[in-house]
Amino acid sequence: MTIDDELILALLKPEKDGKVGKGAPIIDIIGAADIDYKLAQIDSFYPDHDAVIKKEKTQICPDITLSVRTGNKRTIAIELENDLKWDFMESIEQVKKYKNKFETKVIIPEDYMRFAPLYKNEGFRVYLWKAQRIWQCLKCKTETAKEGRFAPKCSNSKCNNANQDAFVLVRVEDAKFEEFKEY
Repeated sequence: MTIDDELILALLKPEKDGKVGKGAPIIDIIGAADIDYKLAQIDSFYPDHDAVIKKEKTQICPDITLSVRTGNKRTIAIELENDLKWDFMESIEQVKKYKNKFETKVIIPEDYMRFAPLYKNEGFRVYLWKAQRIWQCLKCKTETAKEGRFAPKCSNSKCNNANQDAFVLVRVEDAKFEEFKEY
């Protein structure tokens, strides 16, 4: 299980049938509750006339593609960035491709808030996430909560395991998603 997997669950809070759950944070981010979603939906398009002539399609694969079914019907691409393999330039190149086809929003770790103005300068709405990770000790099976990307020291005083490789991420709790506001 990865932090990306857990954040997608936290964003969508899916019902048993897979539909977006009531009170899911994605509803506030999109501003609509009647939505369908696709995960890792591969799409392609011709970005300009020269590309059509050369038959060079641009391929994209947003983390989440949302379709708003009522009211202001639209399709939105969501790029969800984690705090493990952060690469701002790779991210901005990716979302700029999405912008050619979809309304695009970016969700980044709160720890990297300093990059939010760079996305905003390029015309993207930016949201910040933070969450408590729940780690399970592989030695004693005790669960320990901790913010941040590194596994904790085991909270079981009889175990005291501190080996980073001896923990597994089991879920996130208290995930918060807030729009970045300029101060």
